[in-house]
Amino acid sequence: MMRSSRSQRQGYRIRVGEREHEVEVETDAAGEQKIFVDGHAFEVAEAGAHALRVSPHGPEDASQLPVTLAGEPRPSEAWVAGQRVRLSVQTEQEARLAAALGTSAGATGSGSLTAPMPGRVVKILIAVGERVELGAPAIIVEAMKMENELHAPSAGVVRSVAVAEGDTVDAGQLLIELAPDDSDEAEG
Repeated sequence: MMRSSRSQRQGYRIRVGEREHEVEVETDAAGEQKIFVDGHAFEVAEAGAHALRVSPHGPEDASQLPVTLAGEPRPSEAWVAGQRVRLSVQTEQEARLAAALGTSAGATGSGSLTAPMPGRVVKILIAVGERVELGAPAIIVEAMKMENELHAPSAGVVRSVAVAEGDTVDAGQLLIELAPDDSDEAEG
């Protein structure tokens, strides 16, 4: 007999600091979820608002790791066992598109942040003249009915913001340009 409902699978690429992980979430017909990080199974249980308890799947290791997520609609940072880390979350489709465009979460590898896909600018999170760190949230672009938080591709000072909130953007369009922050070197 054939089952009327099959499990659904959604893949993600999650960058935690400098490390990238492949995460798969499988949901069966009953709504139960299995989480796989780099091929290893984990159990995830809600533990309050934005808080999760993560433990390796299986009886051999019953240790739990508290994880608190921050940032909506996708987490941009987390506290793992009390330590803060920056996150960058992309669906598999967004990661493939970024790879095809030669970008990583919209970054070109220089001080230029470009749109990874066509969309609409929802919010600009940084301003001209502001100093930003590598990976700092910079702009939110809505694409395919999802809001995507794009991050600074390098540390530096915001040289220009090429778009305004509400603007429609094309894939590869320049959004924000950063200049190296060498103010300390110029003073010394």
